[in-house]
Amino acid sequence: SLVWFIMKLLLALSLVGIYLSLTEGYTMVCYFSSWATYRPGDGKFVVEDVDTSLCTHVIYAFAGIKSSGQINVLDPYNDLCEEYGKCGYDRFCQLKEKNPKLKTILGVGGWNEGSTKYSAMAKDPAKRKVFIDSSMELLKAHGFDGLDMDWEYPTQRGGHPEDYTNFITLLDELSTALHAEGMLLTAAVSAGKLTIDPAYDIPAMANAIDILNLMTYDMHGAWDPYTHHQS
Repeated sequence: SLVWFIMKLLLALSLVGIYLSLTEGYTMVCYFSSWATYRPGDGKFVVEDVDTSLCTHVIYAFAGIKSSGQINVLDPYNDLCEEYGKCGYDRFCQLKEKNPKLKTILGVGGWNEGSTKYSAMAKDPAKRKVFIDSSMELLKAHGFDGLDMDWEYPTQRGGHPEDYTNFITLLDELSTALHAEGMLLTAAVSAGKLTIDPAYDIPAMANAIDILNLMTYDMHGAWDPYTHHQS
């Protein structure tokens, strides 16, 4: 009947409204391991394999820094176009052509970068400026929408106790520079309490960054005597 049809239509519209209200502000951050392009066989994963419908933000891992504080392209052949390179940065940012709402972010740091250079940069105002200025230039040159700080870890692995406060100073200055250009600042942090407590002033970090990415992988692994959940 017409009444039954109208009731079903109203129910469908209400469910759509509930769905939209629940998904508004939905965030799904995905990391792209740039070195996956070197994997053999079926393990190979290139920029174009990223499913842009799954993510709201995608992070290109990783750039690094030099001892001067300048941001460092770690794999120029893979990341840049110069000298017949693979144009990784540009191809990554072109993913926005598939999903215009997608945000592309450049990750800086990672486990292999260690902590020593980041500790030295964060405590030195001149080196912080070099890092921020060079980062902004690189982001703009390739069309990135922001920066993900993955310093592993402040105060540890070659760091110093003052990293705890210097990291906040760095994030505050980065936030000011990025937000002035309409860009995002995110950070990847440890999920382990023994790492978290000496490394992060969490309330202060929350004031500076837009998204906090908690690294909950490797909670268990091959070193355990029996199988646990991995994340």
